[in-house]
This record gives sequence, structure tokens and C-alpha cells, in this order.
Amino acid sequence: MPIRVYLNDHAAFQPDEIDAMSRALEETCRALHINGQTQDRETIAARIVDLAGNGIIDAAMLRDRVLVETKALQRP
Repeated sequence: MPIRVYLNDHAAFQPDEIDAMSRALEETCRALHINGQTQDRETIAARIVDLAGNGIIDAAMLRDRVLVETKALQRP
């Protein structure tokens, strides 16, 4: 599912940026075994939108950044 459903302001991003964010969302959720519309997916989408709003637009960079942050949170 595209990230558009989680964007409050579609006009803030170009179509290619939205595509990159959507790829990052799908790849991140796949890596974390998150399926369907869940709170976790919404949280990941919000983080991706936040990072993109701060200039990180590359799908792989977005995915990797969120995965690193998620793993840091899971440490005891």
C-alpha cells in the first residue's frame, strides 16, 4: 500500500519522492514482518515521512535508517 494514506499534505512531496517513500515503507515492513494496516505500520510510515521531510528521499536510505532505529529500540 502506498504511503499516501499516511500523508497529511500530499503537495509537500513530488510524485517520485512519494514513490521512494512508498518503496521504503513496503521494504521496511517486509523486513520487520509487518503485514496489513497496523499501528506499527503507521508508526513506520510517520517516521519515513519525517525523515523525507528532513531531506532523506532515497528509498534504501529511508529503509535502512528506520531498520537501524527499530533495532536500537529492541535492545534490552
